[in-house]
Amino acid sequence: MFEFRFRTLVQFAAIFVLFLSGQVHAEEAKGMLRVKTDQGTASVYLGTEEIGNTPINRYMEPGAYTIRVLKDGFEPFVRKIHIRPNQATDVSARLFPGKGSVEFVVEPAGAILTLNGSKDEWPTPVRLKDLDEQMYKYSITHKGYETETGSFVFEKGKNILVTSRMSSSAGLLTVLSRPSGALVIMDGEEVGSTPLNLEEVESGKHSVQLIKRGYASVFRQIDTSDGSKGEIEVRMPSRGVPLTVRAGNPETNLTIEGIRFGPQSNYRFGPVERGRYALVIEAPGQKTIEQTVEVPISGTALYRARLRHKDGVPPSVLSKGQPFYRHWLFYTAVGGAAALTGTVAAIAISSGNNNTSSDPTTPNGDVLINLP
Repeated sequence: MFEFRFRTLVQFAAIFVLFLSGQVHAEEAKGMLRVKTDQGTASVYLGTEEIGNTPINRYMEPGAYTIRVLKDGFEPFVRKIHIRPNQATDVSARLFPGKGSVEFVVEPAGAILTLNGSKDEWPTPVRLKDLDEQMYKYSITHKGYETETGSFVFEKGKNILVTSRMSSSAGLLTVLSRPSGALVIMDGEEVGSTPLNLEEVESGKHSVQLIKRGYASVFRQIDTSDGSKGEIEVRMPSRGVPLTVRAGNPETNLTIEGIRFGPQSNYRFGPVERGRYALVIEAPGQKTIEQTVEVPISGTALYRARLRHKDGVPPSVLSKGQPFYRHWLFYTAVGGAAALTGTVAAIAISSGNNNTSSDPTTPNGDVLINLP
């Protein structure tokens, strides 16, 4: 029994010695950093991290570092250092009187700094001197990253270090509208309402539709293939025009500004914002129509698709139609009824030389009726 306990104690002792030995070897693998100044207490930074005030004695992992020693009223002390295993690195920072500065250290490097919205730009990292005593607002931009903003107050002799690790804007999408509360449909799916911030949006081209009761619907397209953030900001128009596309084939699919709808025979969007819209109309076994249509500021936008069989010679066509009240049959019917009741003021028979033929409001047909 005694022998068993003795062996157990010996084993624990051996394990303890190995544990201490491992700790010692781990410490020996590090290096020592010692920092002091000739001006007493000063702040010490390694890269963008403040590690304390001088004097400093600190174990560190081996590697290359940028050390900054800052003290108001003196020029910043900045050096590249190397920490080596099992060795001490001594830094004696000699500080000289200075008027103060502001230094920007940004990851990734190459970001653009602007102050107070001026046109002057500085690529980072940068240190600015001889600034006026006042408050400054800054903006840091970099393609593919979220813009960083902030402010600082500069006083003569003061040393300011501004650090930033910018966040990637890849996969981000912001949709804003005036007024807010518009439904957002992206690539045919409802994704929320404005103001809207989305994350992890797949890189590439996207089509967005905004809908709000009492306002015209708005279509927008964005391309984030370069890894940039998608940003959409629109003012919802209070007026719009209905857009109608009649295909007559229940298997017809319609794509407007990249958003796919259907299948169904007829489509009505409205009201929609004035402008030009890219349409794709397709149906099984039929020739596809790809055409840009115009939505005017007022009136209607009615289009009729005539799809042709893909094995045939004639192409599928999309033509602009007219509402029923501008068709000559409607006018003839109204004219006949008006004549019977005595309410027709005048009836004119149009001819090829009639000057009314140039009137864009004149409907197709032979009879023009002027109603009281």
